[in-house]
Amino acid sequence: MEGNKAVAYKGPGKVEIIDIDYPGFELKDGPGVNPANVGRSVRHGAILKTVATNICGSDQHMVRGRTTAPPDLVLGHEITGEVVEVGPDVEFIRVGDLCSVPFNIACGRCRNCKERKTGICLNVNPDRPGSAYGYVDMGGWVGGQANYVLVPYADWNLLKFPDKDQAMEKILDLAMLSDIFPTGYHGAVSAAESPRRIGPSVTPRCYPRPHAVAVRPAAVTGLNEVVCESARVSVIHGSPGVA
Repeated sequence: MEGNKAVAYKGPGKVEIIDIDYPGFELKDGPGVNPANVGRSVRHGAILKTVATNICGSDQHMVRGRTTAPPDLVLGHEITGEVVEVGPDVEFIRVGDLCSVPFNIACGRCRNCKERKTGICLNVNPDRPGSAYGYVDMGGWVGGQANYVLVPYADWNLLKFPDKDQAMEKILDLAMLSDIFPTGYHGAVSAAESPRRIGPSVTPRCYPRPHAVAVRPAAVTGLNEVVCESARVSVIHGSPGVA
């Protein structure tokens, strides 16, 4: 079986590339894995070879020692990859598919998922509703800053790109679909639809790094201005600019 290297948290301010097991279709014990998840069968999962991944700002909470993340927790919840294996219960995803992986893990069948509240799925984290890859207290699903990663409920969680060659040409842009762009879009849409939050004297605020992906959705949703921590970003006639 092929080797698997991953970026792991080692302690406050320190990460290292370590060797980890190649994923299988059964959850094993390891750093941050909830005991109730150990031995869990993942026949509905797929194993991906990571093609692109991002470092999320929320990863920094762990790296900077602000959480209870254990040493050797593999980081990464923004994943784009090619399917190399599928479990026996997977119906629609095929080996060779290039897919974006939403950061939140969901089963697609619980009450919350059916109500489109996939961020608080009831079946993936024994501690509490909701889960994500490579994050503290999220059930222990191994992160995607690795050569290979297991994605559960593949038919639900994997978003296949219809044209693989075309997608590879824009892979660095498409890597943002796993988290940062839809997060920015959701924030812009939520702000535009909430009169209690947005008014003549109130504008959405965002952090410096993700501000670019909040601005473009702002143009779509009709917001006039987005204030960032490092700059004032105005949307004029649908075209964002930085003042």
